[in-house]
Amino acid sequence: MSTEEELPVVEGEESMEEGSVTQDATEETEEDDEPEAEEEEEAGPSDRRRSSRKKGRNGKKGGKKKEASAKLDVPDPYTSTSEEICAALGVNDIEVDYDQAELQGVSSIKAFTAVIRQQLLEANPGTNLSKMYPLQQVKYREFQEHMTAQGKPIQNKPRGTKAPSVATPTREKVTVPQKTRSSRKKRRDSGDPDSDQEFEALIKQHEQQEDDRVKEKEDAKVKRAAAKVEKKKADLEAARAAKKAQKEKGEAVENQNHCEECRQGGELILCDTCPRAYHGICIDPDMEAPPEGDWSCPHCEEHGPEVAVKPEEEAKQNDDFCKICKETENLLLCDSCTCSFHAYCMDPPLTEVPQEETWACPRCVLVQPPQRVEKILSWRWKEIAYPDPIKEGEEPSADDMMLKPPRKMEPRREREFFVKWKYLAYWQCEWISDNVMEVFFPMLVRMYWRKVDSELPPDFEESVSSRHHSDNDPYKLRERFYQFGVKPEWMQIHRIINHQSYAKSQQDYLVKWKELSYDQATWERDDADIANYEQAIIKYWQHRERMLSDDIPKNVQKMIAKHREAKGLPPKEEESRRPKKREKVDIRKKYEVQPDYISETGGNLHPYQLEGINWLRHCWSNGTDAILADEMGLGKTVQSLTFLYTLMKENHTKGPFLIAAPLSTIINWEREAEQWCPDFYVVTYVGDRDSRMVIREHEFSFVEGAVRAGPKASKLKTQENMKFHVLLTSYECINMDKTILSSIDWAALVVDEAHRLKNNQSSFFKNLNEYNIQYRVLLTGTPLQNNLEELFHLLNFLSADRFNMWEGEMTKVAEWMMHADEFRALNSEEKFSVFKLVWQIWQRFERLTMSLEVFGRRALDERILITSNTHAIRMDKVEVDLSKITDYSSGELRKMFHPFCSRLYDDVARPLIELEPSTIEISYMLCHIVWHMAGE
Repeated sequence: MSTEEELPVVEGEESMEEGSVTQDATEETEEDDEPEAEEEEEAGPSDRRRSSRKKGRNGKKGGKKKEASAKLDVPDPYTSTSEEICAALGVNDIEVDYDQAELQGVSSIKAFTAVIRQQLLEANPGTNLSKMYPLQQVKYREFQEHMTAQGKPIQNKPRGTKAPSVATPTREKVTVPQKTRSSRKKRRDSGDPDSDQEFEALIKQHEQQEDDRVKEKEDAKVKRAAAKVEKKKADLEAARAAKKAQKEKGEAVENQNHCEECRQGGELILCDTCPRAYHGICIDPDMEAPPEGDWSCPHCEEHGPEVAVKPEEEAKQNDDFCKICKETENLLLCDSCTCSFHAYCMDPPLTEVPQEETWACPRCVLVQPPQRVEKILSWRWKEIAYPDPIKEGEEPSADDMMLKPPRKMEPRREREFFVKWKYLAYWQCEWISDNVMEVFFPMLVRMYWRKVDSELPPDFEESVSSRHHSDNDPYKLRERFYQFGVKPEWMQIHRIINHQSYAKSQQDYLVKWKELSYDQATWERDDADIANYEQAIIKYWQHRERMLSDDIPKNVQKMIAKHREAKGLPPKEEESRRPKKREKVDIRKKYEVQPDYISETGGNLHPYQLEGINWLRHCWSNGTDAILADEMGLGKTVQSLTFLYTLMKENHTKGPFLIAAPLSTIINWEREAEQWCPDFYVVTYVGDRDSRMVIREHEFSFVEGAVRAGPKASKLKTQENMKFHVLLTSYECINMDKTILSSIDWAALVVDEAHRLKNNQSSFFKNLNEYNIQYRVLLTGTPLQNNLEELFHLLNFLSADRFNMWEGEMTKVAEWMMHADEFRALNSEEKFSVFKLVWQIWQRFERLTMSLEVFGRRALDERILITSNTHAIRMDKVEVDLSKITDYSSGELRKMFHPFCSRLYDDVARPLIELEPSTIEISYMLCHIVWHMAGE
């Protein structure tokens, strides 16, 4: 508080009389305050901040801050105990073993927090770590006190940096002339004419002196500020140079991993003069890009860089017991850490006493693995035997006492971990020691022990496939991999998706493994010892030869010749003279037996499946989209895949074909395609963002750069040299990656479980309608259950131009058909109007072909293929007693309308079947109209 505020206020005449004295005292006080003000200016910013806080406590602003701090109610972590901090924060306290090996050598709160972080999170699940920062400070203070008590003090880093005081030039004191006090009052009515002039002169002199003094203060302030700025600049440059020198020497220079303002992690801007780090938005909300070049944080700019005072290095003290057996005497002391070991406790035991001047323990000489461990698959105990002890009665030498145990010791156990390396295949899984995992991958080990018992090694159940491979196992896969949690499929090659040539006839191949996503694909050398690796290389180059007419490398040609010779096949040169392409077959020709290229797969189609394929080929030839609505389990997947396979094999189209199926049925589609269509290159486009990115980059096109690399799907730049024949994907990927999939011209589309299209307002329906598709086939095993609206949406998807204009009429008819009671309540005229409306819609359908029900391998008269054709059966030709229709069930009524059961068979059905033998046509809609209209 300034002196002026401390002066008492005198009221009345007394103050007037003592006015001169008060003025003089005030002037003297102002003079006395000048050194205090200068000292306050010379003090560091932290001192000024403290003084302002003290002033604020007595003022209004200080009261607000006090209220805010009262809300937080967090004790000072530098004076409070951990119990008080935990009670204030509402968190659980932890017991920290300050003598553990991980805390030896810790000299910063950052390193200390990294050790106790996991223990804090386990004791307080779901609590934000930044909330417990005061508790971390208290624990670190207690750790410092504990180490100091043991004679290993750790210097405490200052919480705030105080700028060094700047020497200010001393200035001479300006003596203000004192006013003389008169013992008597001057009379106001003095007759001296010079008294007013003298008084005015004194006032001007006093004002001039005040102006000179203020100017002098301002000049001194400017000089001191300039000196401070220059010193800060010099200190910043020196600190940056020191940090660069540390980096050049290879010393670890680490900044903190959280923002100094918000205590959160993320993308941080690192200070070049101190360990602090900041978010850009925490420094300046308008900052768009991080600053370039050397940058100092606002703290260093304001207060200058911190002057790190290095503590005096104390003599390192090693443990007085062995780290393995915990016994004393005859120890080897490590010169790099505080650990001590017996020579016979190492793995393997030492046979000679080290003679080097400096010796490092096994933990200090561990070499970091070249790859990062992706996950731990299993662990086991490893027994390590001790050497023979010193014989009784024998006088041991000094070396024997160091190298041999004093008594017989039982073998000890140590853990080994079976790990899978990042970016390497499961064929490269290895056993590594517990020391390597604890030193280089401690967090991975801690997470693994949360899920697995640390005393009993896991026992994996033997799968059927592993038992199948146990009889013929030249690679000893069961002994090396299967019993430790590796599935046999993970070690089987699915296909090779790309290659890189790095020398003459030498390549690296990118291998996709079975039942693993594409982001798990690994690069392998061409000479890798992997089962069926050569067959996969041959298939890869043969596919490139078929699609691009590429020349096969000479080393691969030798592989092909060797394999053909082992199978007893003619050489490749003789076979190449034969025509490669099959002759184009008339697609209207009906298959009486399945083609040879299908029989070569070892599968036999059922007669009804062969007839379904003939029907689909007939629809393709007419350009008519189709709905295959067989019952479940009758092989709709096989029929549709074989249909597409015949188009490719007979040179009707090369694709590509798009198959959209539920995610749960994707595996079944892959299995059927591998069995029935061996020459199809089927790509399964599912998985997370990284997997789909790999598929787009390596499986869509042979042209390099045809797909823009990156996690976001973009349009295909060119459709030349497409790599696949069939793209198998899910409904979700159709919507998510519409950008790239809609940019491809698809020869045909097959939608499994097509009842997903029953709603024309769904995103799947709308997005799929935007694709450029030449031909469409819908598969469904779900009966329509007399729901004409769902049928209309399926027809609308197949032919929007034909089935779009009658949507309102069809919806109205569907509502009437679904409510039979309301339909029966209509009078004859209303029923006739409904019938007339349906008949008008019916006559507009030029052709509608839909396979509705197939009853397996029954006789032909038991199978019901429901279709419609306005030229086949007219309502005026159907002779049925309507009064007896209601006595029949729906199934019997359908049989009644079957051509083979109808009296119109000779006149209508037989000519139609002879004309179109692939279909048996009957009006399913006509059946329902007659059924409902005959209700009364």
